[in-house]
Amino acid sequence: MSNDAVINEIRALEEKRYQAMIGLDYAGLDALLADSLVYTHSSAAVDTKASYIEGIRDKKFVYLTSKRPVENIQVYGDTAIVSGEVRLDLLSKGVPRVISSRFIDVWHKGAKGWQMVA
Repeated sequence: MSNDAVINEIRALEEKRYQAMIGLDYAGLDALLADSLVYTHSSAAVDTKASYIEGIRDKKFVYLTSKRPVENIQVYGDTAIVSGEVRLDLLSKGVPRVISSRFIDVWHKGAKGWQMVA
């Protein structure tokens, strides 16, 4: 697969992940997130895959919209690094918030295909 094809695939997976977060698609998140996931929030709080999905299920954080005006993808073999800027409209413990931040997502292609690991 060409580098451009991998970049397009990762870009589509990032969009699918955000839509799963917003749409409460727990099965979709389960497939997209690696069991070893380390999810660091903009607040510096850290979740595992299980605690992150549980937080969405328990409405600890409810994602309403997402926009990524800047997104750069670099591919290194079976690893892809996505960096950029994101704006999230969400409810955090029931309180409306708008978060504008920078991010780095790490994807790895393993036995289950591409999954986000960090």
